[in-house]
Amino acid sequence: MTDYARPTYEDLKARIAADLVALPAVLRGPLSAAWARACHSQHGYLGWIDAQCSPLTCELERLYDWAALYGVDRLLATAATGAALATGTVGTQVLAGTLLRGLSGLDYTVLAAVVLGVGSTPVSIRCGATGSAGNQAAGLALSLVDPVPGCASTLSIAAPGLTGGAEVETLEAWRARVADEWRTVVTRGARSGKPDDYRYWARTAHPAVTAALVRPHALGIGTVVVQPLCDSLVDRLPSQAVLDAVSACLLDIAPATADWRVAAPVKRAVTVSIHLLPGYDTAGNRAAISAAVGATVLAEVSETSVLAMAEIDAAIATVTTQYTRVAPTADIAVAAGEVLLLNPIVWA
Repeated sequence: MTDYARPTYEDLKARIAADLVALPAVLRGPLSAAWARACHSQHGYLGWIDAQCSPLTCELERLYDWAALYGVDRLLATAATGAALATGTVGTQVLAGTLLRGLSGLDYTVLAAVVLGVGSTPVSIRCGATGSAGNQAAGLALSLVDPVPGCASTLSIAAPGLTGGAEVETLEAWRARVADEWRTVVTRGARSGKPDDYRYWARTAHPAVTAALVRPHALGIGTVVVQPLCDSLVDRLPSQAVLDAVSACLLDIAPATADWRVAAPVKRAVTVSIHLLPGYDTAGNRAAISAAVGATVLAEVSETSVLAMAEIDAAIATVTTQYTRVAPTADIAVAAGEVLLLNPIVWA
């Protein structure tokens, strides 16, 4: 069976004109053009209908329908949360709803009223906008939008920072989860707590989770350790907000008798050193090689990942073959619970 190819308007027009060759040219031209336009639209509509018949190819609106059949809701954007440290006169109240503003211009809302004590008092806050832009590092300043008598106008973000903000799940990531659930329902009937199930549940818990390491029996017979990976976050490591979201999801959906733990993976740094020949050592080549090698490292998401030297060479070769790889000099295999993290490439 060959793939269907939609005929072009010009092909249809020429084909119809050939069928109407007995007509005078003054009629044949307009009739073939009008008919070709109508047929071309029909072919397009039939192609669109065909695409909607599968969650692998359908448009966004139809994907909502497919997802509803298998209970795979799209993960919405989340807001960053955390704490800020307030100082001021002992006994001063900072009420819920008080607005703070960061250097980025985003506003943060106090979630619960607090009474200032001696020194710094932690104040729970949440970003008013969803998305990763709300994530902020510890130590950065936030300013009160409106003065609070007795409270310093500037607060500092407490460790470990404001975390948990993520963008809405991308269309293709959502499509992949819908297809994954479809295959599972068709082949197994339901999810029962296999390693692939925990990986799926981790991706379902928070839009920042791109994969997960799952280690059965890691802490004893019957235990499961789930370690989410977040390729879009710093060091690929999940924030506490992400870990909490995965834990909450597993509490709700994992088998009742399962003995599971959620933890962050351990970083395994990868240092790649490359010598480019002088004529090929350009900023463009360096950037392209960094992106290619970075994508290769990000693709290693299993519990037994091995980053082979040949994989690194293949990534570099997509940009240029005029190079010498100085490091690594051996394949890199992860230990239990480790995730590979690419350091900035060293240009020798």
